Amino acid sequence: MDSKDRGPALGGRSETPAASGPGTPDKTKIQIETTMTLFASTVAPSPAPAAPDFLPSHGVNAELLLSTPLTVVVRARLDFIAADGLADEQELALVIPRSRCEGDLPYWPALLSAATEHWHRCPGHARRLRACVDGEWQTLLTAQPAH
Repeated sequence: MDSKDRGPALGGRSETPAASGPGTPDKTKIQIETTMTLFASTVAPSPAPAAPDFLPSHGVNAELLLSTPLTVVVRARLDFIAADGLADEQELALVIPRSRCEGDLPYWPALLSAATEHWHRCPGHARRLRACVDGEWQTLLTAQPAH
C-alpha cells in the first residue's frame, strides 16, 4: 500500500491544499496543536464487557489483590500526565464492598464506581484507568480530548 493511499490518519499524505496567506493559520500547525492539546478532566465510562451473555447484575471476573469478609480489592492501573508534563502510571487498589459483589466477583457498576473515585483523586491529568478482567487489561475509564 502506497503512503498516499493510506490517508493522513495512517501516515499518508493529504492531497487537500492548505489555505495560505496573511492571517490564515497553517493546516499542519492546527493539526499539531490539536494533537498536543491536553486531555480534559471529563470521564467517559467504558461500555460493559462485550460478551454476548453479559449482564450488569453478574459479577466481573477481575483480578483480586485481596479478599476479606467485607470487601474485595481489585488490581488496577491509572495512566496520567503528571504536573511536570510527563506521562506516568500508578498501580491502584479498587476497594469494593462485598454487598456489591457476587461472591468474589464485583458487579460492573461497583467496579466503575470504585474506578471513578480514584479517577478524581489523580495526582495529575488522568488519561486512562484499567483493571485486569478475564486475564486482560480492560479500560474502565478514559479521558475525552478537549476541543
